[in-house]
Amino acid sequence: MSGEFVGRVSRAMLWALAAVAAGAGLMAGWPAAVGSLSGGLVSLGSFRWIARGVARASTFPAGRGLVLSALAVGARHLVLFGALAVALWSGAAHPLALLAGLSLLPPIVIALGLSAARLSE
Repeated sequence: MSGEFVGRVSRAMLWALAAVAAGAGLMAGWPAAVGSLSGGLVSLGSFRWIARGVARASTFPAGRGLVLSALAVGARHLVLFGALAVALWSGAAHPLALLAGLSLLPPIVIALGLSAARLSE
């Protein structure tokens, strides 16, 4: 994953997340806005963490990179699932809005990935 692609996905995600959070806030109030923001930011954080891990893993020797990658995946899951648990446990985030925020990243990655593939041909 190139740094330029990660930057494009991040910018598109933040613009889309702002629109979704504003719409959710207008339609369902503060918990929906917080839920969509927290879900979107968790998914974007996970994406950027994975991209950084891929770039870092390519520089390690074969044996050492695998162990560090496994530890990084475990740490990423603990941190991000913990953030989701806190958002839901506190009651500040509406669960359906949180799912909407989490679901926002995959279509953006697919659309920008297909666009980049078309331009590289």
